[in-house]
Amino acid sequence: MAFLLHPTPGGERSRARAAGIVLVALFAVLYLLTLDDGLRPEELMGGDLITHQYAQVQGRPSNAPGYPLYTMGGWLWFRAGRGLLPAGYNPIRILSSYSTFWALVSLALLYALILECLAGPRGWPIAFLVTAFYGLTYFFWYYAVTTEQYTSSVAWTLAACLLAFKWEKSADLTPRLPLLADARRGGARGGEAPRDDRYLLALAFLAGVGLAHQVTVLIAGPPLLWFVLGREPRLLRRPRLIAAALGLALLPLLSYAYVYIRGSQHPEWRGVGVWTSNWRWFLSFLSTSQGRAELTWTLQPFLTAEFPALIWREMTWPGLLAGLAGLAALPRRRAAALYAILAIYLVFCWIDRLGNWFQVIMPAYALLAVGIAAGAAWLWDRAPGAEALRPAADGGPSAPSGRPPAQDAPQRAQSKHPERSDRRERSRRGDPRYSNIHPWRAAILLALVALAAYRGLLSYPRADASHRAEDTGLAPAWAILADDPPRGAAIFGTQPEALALSYVTGIWGQRPDLRAVTSEQARGLLPRVGFAATEAALPLVPLEISADARYSALGRTLAAVSAGGQEVRDESAARAGLAAWEHDFGGQVRLVGGRWGVNRATGETVIMLAWQRGPALDGEWSISVRLAQAGAELGQVDRAQPVFGMYPMARWRPGEIVMDAYPFRLPPAAAPDTLTVILYRQTADGFENLDLFRHELRE
Repeated sequence: MAFLLHPTPGGERSRARAAGIVLVALFAVLYLLTLDDGLRPEELMGGDLITHQYAQVQGRPSNAPGYPLYTMGGWLWFRAGRGLLPAGYNPIRILSSYSTFWALVSLALLYALILECLAGPRGWPIAFLVTAFYGLTYFFWYYAVTTEQYTSSVAWTLAACLLAFKWEKSADLTPRLPLLADARRGGARGGEAPRDDRYLLALAFLAGVGLAHQVTVLIAGPPLLWFVLGREPRLLRRPRLIAAALGLALLPLLSYAYVYIRGSQHPEWRGVGVWTSNWRWFLSFLSTSQGRAELTWTLQPFLTAEFPALIWREMTWPGLLAGLAGLAALPRRRAAALYAILAIYLVFCWIDRLGNWFQVIMPAYALLAVGIAAGAAWLWDRAPGAEALRPAADGGPSAPSGRPPAQDAPQRAQSKHPERSDRRERSRRGDPRYSNIHPWRAAILLALVALAAYRGLLSYPRADASHRAEDTGLAPAWAILADDPPRGAAIFGTQPEALALSYVTGIWGQRPDLRAVTSEQARGLLPRVGFAATEAALPLVPLEISADARYSALGRTLAAVSAGGQEVRDESAARAGLAAWEHDFGGQVRLVGGRWGVNRATGETVIMLAWQRGPALDGEWSISVRLAQAGAELGQVDRAQPVFGMYPMARWRPGEIVMDAYPFRLPPAAAPDTLTVILYRQTADGFENLDLFRHELRE
């Protein structure tokens, strides 16, 4: 451990860089293993997640004000993922991984920002552990594996702070504390060298990106502007620099043209409302009325069940207190800027306490993590032997206490690696600063490890978005597709079924020829080509579409719906693809064919039977279908009326062929070998059987 914490000067930077790469790689694996891969039914009904997914797939504006830069980036990400990954790959994972990308960028920036605040690469163990703690906080983890934009907002805030601090350091300021001072670039001590304007121009461009992204990130703008102008007030007397900065800040705003163009091309994407022109809609959209409606401008309720309790639940009490106190260990102006950002976030989140403040506040948690690292470094420097880490004027290690540097010079000159010689010599003498890590510092590292581990264990059950049992939102669509509906079929289903089908056909790309229709649209299709209805929606057909429509099952879930006046379809066409399961039930009803198989969506064994009305139907008959294996019954399905109980035989026309589905949920090892079909009806004395059909099933 001593070797890791006291590396040779030439290896400090590479060791810190390697640690950062390992950190990001570990979190990439963690986030990919817990990546969202399904949808809950309520997520399909609306909300930020589904809005972002459709926006990034279709290139449409997202929630107001549209997040144009983020959405266009997501559109490119999705297209690239579709092109590089195998066909049929889960698109939810591709869309969610866009958030993962920004989460990894955020962690890399947080690691770099902490190193910047801890005087460079020597503080990498603290930076590693504190960044890991933040990456394991619940909200950051959850939004890193689901389709949201909040991890990119964290990245924006960290990038802005890092640029401001890098700009400050570019003037060659004098160091203050070993792990907390700015690393030196060399140069004169007599005054500050000119700072690098490129950092300011990058900050200006970043401000424009914030305006074209999540505008709440601009909370960090005023404190950072104060930080910059407080360091160099003369910037206000440089009109060319100001003009260049304004130009760069305005440049990202051109992306709002995309919002206007796409909204004009697709009025159906605009949402609820009536606008007399495209411009009126555009200006209304940019005003973010929905977001403003969530703000609370009254004192009551002053606090809520979640505000501010979620803050210490997220950061933990030790992490929150350490973060707030630790920021004070930073140089005065840096600390003041970060405290100001946190204060503004607190005020804004209080105003938004009845809205989504817990999402808006996420960048503030990252700044608290910087405070944790600064506080840990402050304690680190107060361990016995801390002077050994204090940089000398030339940036190298200081001489041992009690001995002038000049006396060591000849010995160091004789060694090819003087620092290694010094370390070996001091280790031989038993100096605890080099032979072992001091218990004080070991305790600091162990405390950070414990904090990260505790937060990770709390977050994992809730943040893991993979393979969730409640992700059943798309199940209705897969059940529809399992019935292999005819090409170009219009599907009438319930709202959850229609939403699921639209997602699977539009985003997943499965059977894009299918489309979900409303009852009004289905009513228009019925006289011409008919449509298909789901089992759940079939009871709505006589109520909302037509009371005399005719039905025939297409499979476990779907039924074909045709107009009552249409001719009876050709018998040979109706029996296509069916086995010759034929039986005449007393001249009243004929079984003219059938098939069986396992439904790929539900896993049920489905028996499909084709019935035809005979010339002498005498009332209604119930149908009982049974499966057996080696003489032992496996299951029984009874239907009072065919086609999901919606099409009584009395409505059939003579010669009409009606398909009906009978699903069985069999034990895993079951292998049915016998099919039995009985037509019966209930009488005053019990039951009357019309006839029985038995058939041996073969694979």
